[in-house]
Amino acid sequence: MASCVGEENKVVIKKDWYQSESQVIVSILGKHTSKEDCCVKFDKDQVTIQAKFATGQPYTVNLKLSKHIAPNFSTYRVLSSKLEIRLAKVEEGMWDVLEKTVVKTTKPSSTIQPRNWDKVVKDMTKEEDDNDVNTLFKKIYSDGSDEVRKAMNKSFMESGGTVLSTNWRDVGKDKVDIKPPEGMEWKKWDE
Repeated sequence: MASCVGEENKVVIKKDWYQSESQVIVSILGKHTSKEDCCVKFDKDQVTIQAKFATGQPYTVNLKLSKHIAPNFSTYRVLSSKLEIRLAKVEEGMWDVLEKTVVKTTKPSSTIQPRNWDKVVKDMTKEEDDNDVNTLFKKIYSDGSDEVRKAMNKSFMESGGTVLSTNWRDVGKDKVDIKPPEGMEWKKWDE
């Protein structure tokens, strides 16, 4: 493996990462020149990247990993818009964070906790299962006013469970119609 020579960063490095059960994929965003101009050194708990962008600008990134990797099974490649680094996990499972959290003791107010953006995106985009929906409805019901509770009860009961409204002004006027999901038709239990 080629040895890496250190140079000062003179550009902003944009990196992103995601993972599977067996590997972590780190991307250094930006067009790179070639694999020959990139040096990636893998250690069990650290990755050192020294490379050049297509503009000729050199940079160095040192990642202190939160968990151990298998250096011999880790790889990298230069793609059209990024340098992609694949880290083989020693133990399968999901990492909470990519890098170890460094706590600065000299200035506690300047300590920044890294945010796991993969977890944030996963939480925002995951499909809601019955437990999540039930929890949401319980919270709306328990935090709601008397009118919200009356509207939820009336709309749910009169529609046979096909409508759930929190707007008493609309629900209180008339009987709530049954509205089955698109492509379905409503039938009474005894039919």
